[in-house]
Amino acid sequence: MTTSRRMVLVAAAVLAAPRLAHAYPDRSIRLIVPFAPGGGTDTTARIVAQGLTERLGQSVVVENRPGAGGAIGMAAAAQAPADGYTLVMGHVATHVVNMAVHRNPGYDTARDFVALGITSTAANIAVVNPRRQPGINTAQDLVAACRAKPGELSYGSAGVGSPAHITTALFLRTAGVEAQHVPYRGGAPATTDLVAGNLDFMFSGASDCIPHIRAGRLRGVASASAKRLSGAPEIPTIAESGWPDFSFEIWHVISARAGTPAPVLDRLRTETAAVLNNPTVIERITAMGVDATPTTGAAAQARVDRELALWVPMIRAAGITAE
Repeated sequence: MTTSRRMVLVAAAVLAAPRLAHAYPDRSIRLIVPFAPGGGTDTTARIVAQGLTERLGQSVVVENRPGAGGAIGMAAAAQAPADGYTLVMGHVATHVVNMAVHRNPGYDTARDFVALGITSTAANIAVVNPRRQPGINTAQDLVAACRAKPGELSYGSAGVGSPAHITTALFLRTAGVEAQHVPYRGGAPATTDLVAGNLDFMFSGASDCIPHIRAGRLRGVASASAKRLSGAPEIPTIAESGWPDFSFEIWHVISARAGTPAPVLDRLRTETAAVLNNPTVIERITAMGVDATPTTGAAAQARVDRELALWVPMIRAAGITAE
């Protein structure tokens, strides 16, 4: 190829980039949710989809693809063309935990996706049934009870590899104690069984357990968040309770396929940032019982990368597997 021909092609590519950004999108966009309708990830996705629809001028349609702890939907998103017309709403379990607990989840977070924005952050709260465990008031009490009866105290979770399971397993490992894991088919039934007195403790989602805490049916011991939760500021963090380096937060992130053309990716990042920083969107997300934490662009990607590097080796070292 001659030098002049090469220069013409380069110039054509440069001139085409703005037209590509301007033309995108020219049809509807699907936003895959790798979980069933009605949960926190689905609700968050629908809030963001509405905002993106208004800003992009094309419908952003939520498509639920549940199964295998989110791996089925994530794999479907990873196999889609990298053209900006398939996005995915996941969270710390789909983007980080699955990389550790599945031998072959069907996708690779670092290879297949680029973060557009982190919508919200939440954390599980360690709770006990005060009738079954009247002596446990703090995280230190919980660890002492586990140490006094190694492997005998029971805790529930939404299933093997769920954020609640990972939070508990990592905390127990950090504290150097053991307890018996009882997996359920969701966080709500596990919390219900704890209220009924069939479990000793668990790390429960704020929206599941705070009503029970307010009613006196459960006692909040400590949260796994980096700072106290806005919905339960009276409950100290685990870091405050004697383990200063411990926190395991649950964040939701909307992602595009890696390899998406730069002009399209720039447009998606710009519009995602506008949506996540919209006061109405922040209000709707906060009303779900989580903290709206609009984080976009490089900062969102940096958090995903940082937590992959931090948690995947620790989860593998703890021997947690979904298989």
